[in-house]
Amino acid sequence: MAELDTGRLIGELARRYAIRMDDNDPAIAIVALNRLMLEHAMKELCDAVARRIAEFEASALKIEHRAGRLLAQDMCEATARIRAELRNDIDSAGIKAAHLVYLVDQAHKRPARVRWLSVGLLSAVALVLAGVLIGVHCFAHRRADGFNSACTLG
Repeated sequence: MAELDTGRLIGELARRYAIRMDDNDPAIAIVALNRLMLEHAMKELCDAVARRIAEFEASALKIEHRAGRLLAQDMCEATARIRAELRNDIDSAGIKAAHLVYLVDQAHKRPARVRWLSVGLLSAVALVLAGVLIGVHCFAHRRADGFNSACTLG
C-alpha cells in the first residue's frame, strides 16, 4: 500500500468539514493505527488465499492423477472386452468357415460317390449278364451235345 499522506487528509477534512487538525493530533494516530491494522489483515488474508490456492492446485493435481488412473483402467477394461469379442468373432468365423469347407468337401465327394456307385452297379450288371450269357451258351451246348460234354467257349 502507498504511504499515508497525512497532509492531504488534514487538508481534505478542513475543506469538507471545516475541521482543523495538525500532524500530532491523536485522531491522525488512530487513522494511522487503523491503516497498519488493515495492512496486517490484508497481508494475512493474502497469505491465506495463497495457501488455499496452493492447496487447490495440489488437490486438482491429485484429481488429475486419479482421473488419469481411472481412465487408463477403463481403457484397459474396454480393450480387454474388445479383444474378447474379437476373439469370439474370430472363433465363430473359424467354425463357420470349417463348416463351409466341410459342406464344399461333401458337395465334391457326392458326385464322385455317385459316379463310382454307378460304375460299380454297371460292372455288377455286366458281370451278371456275362454270367447269364455264358450259362445260356453252356446250357445250349449241353443240350445239343448231351449232358456229358464239358462246356467250352469258342
